[in-house]
Amino acid sequence: MNYVVDSSMVKGVKKIPSRTSKLLLSEISVGAQGFSMGQNVTAVGSQIPEHMHEISEEGMYIVSGQGRLITDEGEQELGPGMAIYMPPGVKHSIINTGNEELKLVWVYCPPLPHHKKVTTK
Repeated sequence: MNYVVDSSMVKGVKKIPSRTSKLLLSEISVGAQGFSMGQNVTAVGSQIPEHMHEISEEGMYIVSGQGRLITDEGEQELGPGMAIYMPPGVKHSIINTGNEELKLVWVYCPPLPHHKKVTTK
C-alpha cells in the first residue's frame, strides 16, 4: 500500500479558466474512502468559477497568493495561512486578485464521485 503521494509526480487537470487541479489523496491513489485531498493552482487574473457541492463539505487552505472568496453572503479577502470551510449546497467562487499564482489545498468529505474508483459489475 502506498501512503505517500509526491504532488510533483501527479499530472494536473487543466481547467478553464486558467487553473490546474491535482487529486493527491483519494481512493484511487491511496485507498482513502472517507475524504479526498488535492491542490489547485489558479493563474493571475483567473478564478475558480462559481459552483457548489451537493453533499460534500469542502475545506481549503491558502498556501500562497492573494484572492477573494465570493458567496451569496458576501466577499472575503484571502491570503496565505487562511483556511476556508464550505458547507454542502453553498455556491462559491475564488478569484486570484494578486500578482502571483494562487495556490491552495482542498479536502472533500465525503469525496466527490469522480474521486472514487470506478467499479464495473
